[in-house]
Amino acid sequence: MLQYFSTYSTGLVMTPKQTAQTDWINIERPTASEIDTLVQKFNFPRDYLTAVLDDAEVSRTEQLNQATPDQPALIVMQFPKLTTSDLGYLEYQVFPFALILTPTVILTISNYPASFIQDFVLAPAASHLSLDNHEAFVLTIMWSISHAYVTALEAINDQTAALERRLTRATRNAEIFRIMAYQKSLIRFKAALTQNAPILKMVENSATLFNTPKHQALTTDIIVETKQAADMAATTNQILQQYSQLVSAVISNNLNDVMKVLTSLTIILTIPTIIGGIYGMNVHLPGASLVHAFSWLMLGTIILCILSIEYLKNHDYF
Repeated sequence: MLQYFSTYSTGLVMTPKQTAQTDWINIERPTASEIDTLVQKFNFPRDYLTAVLDDAEVSRTEQLNQATPDQPALIVMQFPKLTTSDLGYLEYQVFPFALILTPTVILTISNYPASFIQDFVLAPAASHLSLDNHEAFVLTIMWSISHAYVTALEAINDQTAALERRLTRATRNAEIFRIMAYQKSLIRFKAALTQNAPILKMVENSATLFNTPKHQALTTDIIVETKQAADMAATTNQILQQYSQLVSAVISNNLNDVMKVLTSLTIILTIPTIIGGIYGMNVHLPGASLVHAFSWLMLGTIILCILSIEYLKNHDYF
């Protein structure tokens, strides 16, 4: 899918096809024919586009210091995306996201929809993106990628806090599986951020691109945002590691509490069962001939149940 964007006085505007004013082409899950068309039109290697089709593609750059009209520059970074695990729990995957700088157009390519790109596409007029300077635009996209990790980690922290509140009454393994999904996400984040960090250094040290004071300031902001995400991921991972060691014990303890209550209830309910069984026998029993025998038996049974409940409560069995 190809989406074309231009900057007008009203802001970022999406157009149905490429025009002379087109500054940005967003490409999602490109087909073979779309790849062939773009490669011929902009004269760059085919793997610039096919790289994102491989979910295991690593972060890298090409021609960052030697970008020419004949050889555009390529930047590949990893971005986070919320998905559902095979067990049905929410977790984050990381996928490659490519940016290609040509003399006339910026191309962004991904094999899966990126949330930050979707925000730009759904509300282009309110995105405050400007294509007047292509290098600044690329840096803005890179900052959005780094910030997406921070946003995802904040969401994981919120879910972890909610998980902590649920642990007080959890008796099933669902919480353990949720922690596993979060830990898998954090492992992916750590690997992706580790891959992205050298790319940002290459951008910062580029001799031909991103070397104005404004661009250097933007690059510094991206590096700081990436470091913040890495620190958050490390801290959250340590917290979840502690949780994973405690959750099983907490769930087991909660289950023991449930079993303790159920056992106590069984004991209480056994009292009227025993009395009813005895007085239900076809033999002469004390008080069976009284007019109000049933009422006295019920009263005695209730008193015995109350005394048993108080005993169990006093010994913390109920």
